Amino acid sequence: MNSRQLVLSSIFLFLLASTVAARPSIKFTVDIRNTKSHMVHVTLVPSGFKKGNASYQMPIWAPGAYSVTGYGRYIRNFKAADINGYELPVKQLDSNRWEIKSGTTVQEIDYDVLDSHKDTTSLYFAMANMDTSLFFANATCLFGYYDDNKTAPAQVEYQKPVDWKLACALPPSSKGYVQDTNATFQNTTFYAKDYDVLADAPILSAPGLVTKSFKEGPAIYDVVLASNIAFGSAKMDSLTEYLRKIVHAETDFFHETPYDHYTFEIVAPSLTHMPSMAQGALEHWNSSDYLLGNFGWSMFKGAYLPIFSHEFFHLWNVKRIHSNLLGPFDYTKRVMTTSLWMAEGITEYYAHTLLSRYGIIGPGGFFGGGVEQWRKEMEYSPEAAKTKSLEELSIDESGFDLEEALLFYSKGPLVALALDIEIRNKTSNKKSLDDVMLALNNDAKHGKTFKEDQLIHLVEKYSGVDLTDFYDHYIKGNDSLPLDKYLAMMGLQKSAEGESEADNGTSKPKEHLGPFDVDPNAPPLATAIRKGIVGK
Repeated sequence: MNSRQLVLSSIFLFLLASTVAARPSIKFTVDIRNTKSHMVHVTLVPSGFKKGNASYQMPIWAPGAYSVTGYGRYIRNFKAADINGYELPVKQLDSNRWEIKSGTTVQEIDYDVLDSHKDTTSLYFAMANMDTSLFFANATCLFGYYDDNKTAPAQVEYQKPVDWKLACALPPSSKGYVQDTNATFQNTTFYAKDYDVLADAPILSAPGLVTKSFKEGPAIYDVVLASNIAFGSAKMDSLTEYLRKIVHAETDFFHETPYDHYTFEIVAPSLTHMPSMAQGALEHWNSSDYLLGNFGWSMFKGAYLPIFSHEFFHLWNVKRIHSNLLGPFDYTKRVMTTSLWMAEGITEYYAHTLLSRYGIIGPGGFFGGGVEQWRKEMEYSPEAAKTKSLEELSIDESGFDLEEALLFYSKGPLVALALDIEIRNKTSNKKSLDDVMLALNNDAKHGKTFKEDQLIHLVEKYSGVDLTDFYDHYIKGNDSLPLDKYLAMMGLQKSAEGESEADNGTSKPKEHLGPFDVDPNAPPLATAIRKGIVGK
């Protein structure tokens, strides 16, 4: 190499190093050592940002929660300082946004975050709960993004009490996860490649966290549970086994495990310590968080299984398969989408049917705890909600109209069941809703989202069935779903109340699936459809 080449090479390396060094990044520190004050302190140090005036934006909503909360309302004592510790002028532009003059000199930003779990604009698992023996937060409660840059990587350090454990689904560094089933949950430093990843990683910390990790396929799964009453190791072992079966069922269904590490974060208080009676959960990119009452082991191995199954299925249906309105995210505007019948209704359907199909519950559990329960919930839903289509109820869900949105989780899966039966019946069981979901997931793996008005056409494309009438009547329209007709297409009929085996005039006992009878005279196609859906 001659001297001229050496000089040019040196200049290139210098410029390359300068470019790397100048890449914007943020370091967050969250002090949770004084949660009895119902407040935590956040410090952030930005680097590599060059803009004259800087800004800091808190999100107004959280992915999966849909409702507009305005997380900046819970920020207090927002301050910025330069490298010498001198305070810089800060102007709050609205409840979620701050502007810092002379942004290029910002060395540090500090603020406090208040407890928000009693806020009625959203549900518990989208907010933050800070108490003497518990810290839980959806990350949107804690973190905003600097200078409108959502691509900057972030390092987060949590300062916790020495005797507390802490769970967060983020990797400990940019190198990725430590694949270990013997985690101590003492790690306090995490890495997010961008703001979307950071905002989608909830945190759970407490002195008495019950924890267990397991391996299924190529990934490691952490299960962490906080409760004010005992949840023994035998129960945790059993709960973990149920979760392992759910993981196996759904990764097998989609033929992939699209992550290295996954975390179940469960807050399970006793009845007297329930912070909210609105039990439920929220999905995240590689985790899910839950508020489930610790009302006895029978609930965890019964009524709660579809909740776990539902949130895990969201890893594909909504986190990957979604409308273009649901990603990339704009955290400053409400998302009003008509496609939640797909994201929530079809997810709720598969949450139940896959439990049956993979033998985690019996088919009777699907028809009794799923189909019949959904039917009853529809009957007792508010009259105003009954007049709305699934697409209209999707908007209600986006607007956090809970009373009407609840119908969404009963009507949605019943329409999904009918849609699956419609496809199977018209194709002689050669195609199903399964084929649609797998094809949509394949699209998503290649970075494709769908426009709202294209969704039903994609379902038609991947099923090979004209669904115009079905869509017009039961998704876009609000015609009454002829559920008995669709059940008959599965070879099922509602059991007659009070009917005995002698009443039906045969000596052959009837086969029951929950509250339904299997029609012994049903055509083979009906039997094939039923077995294709529930596995028996």
